[in-house]
Amino acid sequence: MSFASTAIQVLLLMAYAVPGFLFVKCKTLNASHIAPFSKVLVYFCQPCLQLYAFQTATCSVSLLREMGLFFVFCTAVEALVLIAAILLIPDKGEARRRVCSVACVLGNVGFIGIPLLQALLPEDVRASGVALSAIFSLSMNLLGWTCGLYRMTGERKHIKLKALLTNPAILAFYVAFPLFLLGIKLPAAIASTVELAGRMSTPLCMIALGMRLASTPFGRIITDKYAWLACAGKLVAMPLLSLFAVSFFPVPDYFKATLFLLCCCPTASAVQNFSEIYLPDTEVEGKNTAADSILLSNILCMVTIPVLAMLL
Repeated sequence: MSFASTAIQVLLLMAYAVPGFLFVKCKTLNASHIAPFSKVLVYFCQPCLQLYAFQTATCSVSLLREMGLFFVFCTAVEALVLIAAILLIPDKGEARRRVCSVACVLGNVGFIGIPLLQALLPEDVRASGVALSAIFSLSMNLLGWTCGLYRMTGERKHIKLKALLTNPAILAFYVAFPLFLLGIKLPAAIASTVELAGRMSTPLCMIALGMRLASTPFGRIITDKYAWLACAGKLVAMPLLSLFAVSFFPVPDYFKATLFLLCCCPTASAVQNFSEIYLPDTEVEGKNTAADSILLSNILCMVTIPVLAMLL
């Protein structure tokens, strides 16, 4: 993939953050309004995006086989990166170290990943690539609500089966995947509504990101060494590992490109959600590192994605 075409697509996605940034700087909105945006994204847009991802593709034996293999690959890459991060960034009783290791793994494969795939994959395999992104999202949620949450808090009590099986992304999968298997397409009116709601996720996510960026001291972001470590893991190590791992297997080119591009995505907002909910109020530095990792990775990915995409 060419640097220029990829860079243009990434910049267009990131441009949605500008209104949110300006809203806060002009005092039309403030940081307290980020939470409502996030709730709309998590509880409405994300499930619709999951459903839309499966509805775009047609079920076949070959695609199901690729989905199963894709689940194995993305889970293995995530697990290897998390293990490496834990070994290279030991706990030492600091929440920000634990947060950093989780931020190396969890990526925004939905709100940013899907638009990237739609823009960069060839048209004949685009629907299959988007369907694979839903598998990546499933893997990431399973890992995040178990190993990721345990790593961040250091306490098993926060790993709850109910939360794992009933979070919005998993609930959407329960509906979307059976419809996909049975070849059932939603009625046109409903399908268009689901698609519109799913496509809303990227602008809303970026607007919320711009609001958070305007509300966070920029000096703190660029001086947070753990945020930089998280970005090195998420934006460089994880994509390169995925490309290396998949190169030994006879899989379609779109399969390799999809895995690689999704691994290139910046740190997911779920990292901050976990830190805000499960870390005690005294762990301010850990919560700051979560926010800094998300913001910094979204800034840096405007360079890392186009550069690394040239490897495809």
